[in-house]
Amino acid sequence: MSSKPSARRRQPQRFTLPNGKEVIVSLPDDYDNLRKKYGNQDEIQVEVVLHGSSEHCNYLRETRDHHEGRRAKLRERHGPAFDEWEDVQNQLDTFNTEIDRLSTNTNGLSANFNKFGYGAELRTYKDDETPDVDTSMSDSVSIASSWSQARLGETTKLFKKPVIKQWFHKGLLWRASENTEIMAIELFFDLLYVGIIHINGEHVWAEPTGKELLRFAITFIMSWKIWADVTLVLSWFETDDVFTRLEILFEIACLLGFTTNMTYAFYDNEEHNTYTMLVSFYLAARLKSLAHYLITGFLLPMIRGVMICEAINVLIPSVLWIASIHVDMPSRLGLIWVALALDMWGQSIITGLFRYGRMVGEKSGVGKFLAKVFEFYPAVNIEHRVERTNAFVSLVFGYSVVGVMFQSYGGYNINAFLGKAVLGLVQAFAFNWIYFDVDGSNIDIHAIRRSILSSTIWNYAHLPFIMGYILASAGLSKLVLATDAGGANAEQLSEHYSHRAEDEVANGIRFFYCHGLAIAMLFMGVIAYCHEHRKPATLRWSKTTRLANRFAVCIVMFLLPLAKSLNSLNLISITLGLTVWVLLVELFGKSCRNDPFIGEKKGCRVRYSCKCSKKDFEKANADEKREMPVAEVLELGAREKTAVPEVQD
Repeated sequence: MSSKPSARRRQPQRFTLPNGKEVIVSLPDDYDNLRKKYGNQDEIQVEVVLHGSSEHCNYLRETRDHHEGRRAKLRERHGPAFDEWEDVQNQLDTFNTEIDRLSTNTNGLSANFNKFGYGAELRTYKDDETPDVDTSMSDSVSIASSWSQARLGETTKLFKKPVIKQWFHKGLLWRASENTEIMAIELFFDLLYVGIIHINGEHVWAEPTGKELLRFAITFIMSWKIWADVTLVLSWFETDDVFTRLEILFEIACLLGFTTNMTYAFYDNEEHNTYTMLVSFYLAARLKSLAHYLITGFLLPMIRGVMICEAINVLIPSVLWIASIHVDMPSRLGLIWVALALDMWGQSIITGLFRYGRMVGEKSGVGKFLAKVFEFYPAVNIEHRVERTNAFVSLVFGYSVVGVMFQSYGGYNINAFLGKAVLGLVQAFAFNWIYFDVDGSNIDIHAIRRSILSSTIWNYAHLPFIMGYILASAGLSKLVLATDAGGANAEQLSEHYSHRAEDEVANGIRFFYCHGLAIAMLFMGVIAYCHEHRKPATLRWSKTTRLANRFAVCIVMFLLPLAKSLNSLNLISITLGLTVWVLLVELFGKSCRNDPFIGEKKGCRVRYSCKCSKKDFEKANADEKREMPVAEVLELGAREKTAVPEVQD
């Protein structure tokens, strides 16, 4: 059941009549109480009137006529000087209103601040406001607002000018106050990655070799880059026209073609090698992004410099990809890794130029040029980016659950296969718990908002984290079907799965499984370290201590494949025990010493200390008529300057 917060009560308004009598304007709910309060005070001329009543209107008109008469007399007495003073006063009132509006532009982001941390440079705009953009430039930049969202009966446009959701300008981040949600088309796009993860993982455990690991790393990074490009565009611009949706559909089609050519991309037999087709589909998706940036730069001159830089960022590595097609292995790998590095980190170069221009500015010619080029810079929406990443991580965790499934072949079989599958399921559950509910909760400042360094690390650390976990999940699916443990009979499996069962676990599977988990656990800790979590005074263990425990567990997992005597059941059991140990340490370490694990506290007591005379305190209590929570008051001695600090729960 959801509860609706109570509306804010309007305080009684007060104004003074020309004869000195004070008028209190009240709402109906407070009218009787105010009449009783001021009715017996004969020495004070106070009248309580109901808001909107005839008395209220008459008093307002009387006061207005009185002050208009005073203004007429002043104008007659002072002449042009009075008109000049009145004009100055009107201008001051206008600009004071604008300053107050700017100071309250963050009011619509309280929920965002609570979840991701406060950002002093963040500002919001409303539908009836244009945030610090010259009116002469209105044709150069399109600004999103809640009115631009689809309304009932509105025609879906075939094509419309791109609309920026949020942007940096003169050191401030402007964005709409509404939270951006994941669209259905993005979830549809993510479904294709279920197939990519499955095909990549299945081929990894089928051939657990170094060459297969190389193929997995290259193809997955390429597919991740396509996902990142689509996510970036959807975060920067609105996508409510038909043309933009067709662009996304083209990306999906390219990704599908890319997926069908992953397995044999590095096959030795040139007749069956699919590397050229793989790169062709990848470049088709990337060059589509290049065309999108150029078109957007043409339509929106204010961000033309950013769009040109993004287009160059696509063009340079594309040349290297084309060149790699005409180079044989292993020389081809040199071009591949350079192109991948530019694809993955080229965006950081553009961001670095933007920050350099903003910091240096007029101090140098280069800084002045960059400041002009990047005067308006599209910004990533933090909640959209976080939710999109969380959705992708959920897909990865889901793959590990699907990978442990099998089919029994008749009978009532509670065997080692089922036991290992359950252990693998519990392990995936623990990883999901740690990532979302331990590391992702109680965040004071999110890594994206904390600093540019933490934001960059958070962004790039997800790739090795996801790749490591997929690699471990592929090894886990093979370990579940292994028959090297007692109670694991291949005849109890259906024909499809019995062919996959092996008596001995290959060394490659051991290394993929254990090292994949170690890498995933390590970078999951790096992601957690990038956030700034809240630090209660009664916290049992610090985050540094808990992350040190994770690092020690990663070392144990990394060395685990060296124990050749461990069978598949032993490996899964040990890694599960280590994962659960990390979870228990996190849950215990994040708890507070004064907060019980069972039951609820009777109440939260907070002690505030302040300097106040006893006379003033008694007077304040006498004037307060409503019931208030009980407050414990400590009277300071003559030589005491501060109260004893009390821990806030």
